[in-house]
Amino acid sequence: MSEASATEYDLCIVGGGSAGYAGAVTARELGKSVVIVDGPGPLAGLCILRGCMPSKTLLRSAEVAQLVRQASEYGIIADTPRIDAKAVVERKRRIIKEFADYRIDGIETFAVVRDAARFVGPDLLEAGDRTISAERFLIATGSTIAVPDIPGLKKTGFVTSDDVLELESLPKSVVVLGGGPTACELAQYLSRLDVATTMVQRSRTLLSDEDEDIGRSLRGALERDGITVHAGTILTGVERNAQAKTVRFLRDREEMSVRADEIFVALGRNPNIDGLDLAAAGITYGEGIKVDEYLRTTNPRVYAAGDVLHESLQLVHVAVHEGMLAVCNAFSSQRKKIDYSLQSARAVFTEPQVAVAGLTERECIARGIDHAIASYPFDDLGKGIATGRTEGFVKMIAAPDGKILGVAIVGAEASDLIHEAIALLYFGANVRDVMEMPHLHPTLSEIMTYPAESLMERLDHEKRPLVTP
Repeated sequence: MSEASATEYDLCIVGGGSAGYAGAVTARELGKSVVIVDGPGPLAGLCILRGCMPSKTLLRSAEVAQLVRQASEYGIIADTPRIDAKAVVERKRRIIKEFADYRIDGIETFAVVRDAARFVGPDLLEAGDRTISAERFLIATGSTIAVPDIPGLKKTGFVTSDDVLELESLPKSVVVLGGGPTACELAQYLSRLDVATTMVQRSRTLLSDEDEDIGRSLRGALERDGITVHAGTILTGVERNAQAKTVRFLRDREEMSVRADEIFVALGRNPNIDGLDLAAAGITYGEGIKVDEYLRTTNPRVYAAGDVLHESLQLVHVAVHEGMLAVCNAFSSQRKKIDYSLQSARAVFTEPQVAVAGLTERECIARGIDHAIASYPFDDLGKGIATGRTEGFVKMIAAPDGKILGVAIVGAEASDLIHEAIALLYFGANVRDVMEMPHLHPTLSEIMTYPAESLMERLDHEKRPLVTP
């Protein structure tokens, strides 16, 4: 098809996931014509189909199984739970279909082209036998599962998170390669469904992007759940025989190995840029697409958002925000810079959960930011003790004047509790503000008051002049 016969739109979005859909809705609100180009696979995006929602659905089933096991601790006599993995997955599919159908209905209110896309010029895109031109483009093709080049891995065979979400028949044992959010969540899921689970992690702590005390605390909880954790390892090879698959690794220069029925590779994701022919559009990229602070690529007509970005945070709420902001910037003469200081808030849905907002202790040290820290454990919190949810702690970081810089929580309902911290950070609150705010008792939320009180007393004391006898 010639350039003259190309279909023209104000905005062409490549990718119909969370970032792309948010961008499409935003563009329509601005009165722009939109086409979404998505591949031939299922519509709705990673979060709904193979990420956030299905994993949390499965995790709830695992949590219920664990509650049944612990029922006697609460004076309730229950039989040992019997796991029906097929029913667990069928429940997940039923719930996710409802989410997906709703999103697909929304996507299909736009012009949609279902074919692989590639750029053939700075303002031209080919999708199958169609050529599309647009005033602006938004690339939001997401990410794909990273499979490392470990000797013997591909020959031996393995499963990924996509596969784990669909397992109707569970292996008796599994080795999980990785210690990030996906590895931790699904390792606990498998363990609680009676799969003997071992984790082999390269870094010294789980969740290695977070402060070490978070990783240590979560590791202790997972080990108490029956999971074996090997951290600080170097993977050297994988092999199989008729009985099992074997993962070999070095730990403190000692050669070690773990055998299991299955290997679960959970070593991250890569930006999905294959086949886009970004060079034809003059777009600079590395491991992902490089953008400026306005989410604009090196081609001023093209913006990018979500997991496809170089050094993406890989958080769905961030992808949505980026998609909306990129489209606003694409059609505005007064563009707004992306600010991740609050958007980087995140959670891991293990039990105990992990949630972080604002600056971490590690970031404060790296940036030379003067700060004070106070922590408080859940095993000293009334609601935590009464409900038997005593794992973990809350950590608050404050500047010398008491301004809250960051909060980290390892504990029950951390993904919900962190929103108080997000609000405090949004309004630039001081630890004294926390003490003046009412917190109901007994609640999990009141744990926020204890590190705030400790910091307030400490900082006030440090401000007092010395008294000479």
